[in-house]
Amino acid sequence: MHEIRLNVLSWNLHAMTWPLSKDPGGRMDRVSAKMRELSPEIALFQEVWFGSQVDRLTRALQPDWIPICIKRRCVGPKGGLLAFVSAAAGWRARTAPEFHPFAASAPAWRVWEGDGLGGKGVLTVELERGEQRICAVNTHLQAQYRGIDHAEVREAQLIELRKIVSHSHPSLPAIVAGDLNTDSREPLYSHVAALGTDLTAEARELCNRGTTADPLDGRPEWIDYIVAANSHQWTVLANLELIANQRPDVPYSDHSGLFCTLSLARRQ
Repeated sequence: MHEIRLNVLSWNLHAMTWPLSKDPGGRMDRVSAKMRELSPEIALFQEVWFGSQVDRLTRALQPDWIPICIKRRCVGPKGGLLAFVSAAAGWRARTAPEFHPFAASAPAWRVWEGDGLGGKGVLTVELERGEQRICAVNTHLQAQYRGIDHAEVREAQLIELRKIVSHSHPSLPAIVAGDLNTDSREPLYSHVAALGTDLTAEARELCNRGTTADPLDGRPEWIDYIVAANSHQWTVLANLELIANQRPDVPYSDHSGLFCTLSLARRQ
């Protein structure tokens, strides 16, 4: 297993129902069309809260992509986390996916935020293609709100995320992706950097924009990431493309998507 080449799509789809988000069904169809255009080998989606949205995306993408999630009874995926793996690319789940709920969370009584009720956490799955193996990690952290940034909760979740990544499949390179709700200018970004190689860093410096279409303070905020973790024995090269929106939920989401082409070469 000398080199692994793959492309990864990570995207917070803001797949709520009206009036919380605009045209969720139509946006899911546009996301599916964009995914077919990009043809990622692994797609990691956040904020897919309802089973009907999983079904809609799956119908649009079958048989070319295989869905991976852990469903809650009568509702959508745990943590709103949904993954797809390309059938043509040869990747398959070597083990059953696991969902790790965050121990730290904002209180559920803050119902207007929803985070405490969403059961956020981390979805992990070990994938293999021939002799190649990687761990795909999909996550969505506590959000910030006007007047309260939940920094303590986010820090605790980032620490949990690092422990989950390091203990789930410690011998494998891991692709960690998702909405971490932490801007790169915050002190808490040090926990993101501690996960591994931030594959979004170069693009962030070059494009001078954020990943959210509705920042809290009007400044561009970069809060979505793809990180190569457990990669100390690998040389990582990556190229990242931002899938931008015209405005919140037009045409896709209130977050820009991240499409990353990368290679992992084992160091001699």
